[in-house]
Amino acid sequence: MTRSKTTSTNTRTLLGAALLAALLPASAWSQQGGTQFPNNVEQYTGRWSANCADNSAPTLQVRQDTLIAESGKRRVVAREPQTIYSLFGNSPPPAGFDVALVGESGKAGALTFLVYRGSRGQHITIDADKPVAGQLGPEMMKLRYWRCNGAERALPPPAEPAAKVPPPPTGSPAALAQGPAMQKAWRAALGTRENERWLVRREGPAPEPQWVTIDGTRYLLHAFCKPHDCYDNNAIALYDQGSGRIYGLVQRNGGNRLVGAPPSALAPQLDKLWREQWRKSN
Repeated sequence: MTRSKTTSTNTRTLLGAALLAALLPASAWSQQGGTQFPNNVEQYTGRWSANCADNSAPTLQVRQDTLIAESGKRRVVAREPQTIYSLFGNSPPPAGFDVALVGESGKAGALTFLVYRGSRGQHITIDADKPVAGQLGPEMMKLRYWRCNGAERALPPPAEPAAKVPPPPTGSPAALAQGPAMQKAWRAALGTRENERWLVRREGPAPEPQWVTIDGTRYLLHAFCKPHDCYDNNAIALYDQGSGRIYGLVQRNGGNRLVGAPPSALAPQLDKLWREQWRKSN
């Protein structure tokens, strides 16, 4: 989850205020112009995880003296955590916001656990200063961590929404093969250093484009070759209109290479289609 610069700035400012509150007696804190709130970290102690049933899943630990975020070899520890209820200043907090648990991870900066409460239980999201976020990595920063211990253990996290199924391809294969969308995708798959005209523009002799279905995905198949030299210089392109992705196999001077970084399961299918187009009939 990406956090705004404003939130991180508020975190650092309010962390300093919270630490000052912890060090000063109530009367002195009042003279500084603030209001003292009790430190309630103990209410949130325990294990929080992206998947409570999987011990290898990214995990947070809340202890009275430390906050710990870890996943595999990544581990960040923040000391002397404080509870902060006014993290968002004059702005209203997000729906379900309960409290922020904020600690310092040495010179790297602040680590913040934002605790939310909802119908499915409590969960935490992470906010952190940039050096700390870099140590954790983007995957840990965007996850939700559910409470795994005690009477308030959360229900399993809600299932991810089903992926949207792209609409069926539309338009004639020939028109789509020569259209700007497929040409742009093909150029990106080849890379900007490629400049051989027949390959870049797909202008050479070509069978009629057609639809093919592979593992439930419908692709537009376009085969083409270098004029007067089709046997050793040819190519096929598979275009997924729904995602805009394109994969291909190019033979040049008798050597084959894949383009567009096709998934490993798709590579044998590309080879099969290429042979059907350029070896069975030649």
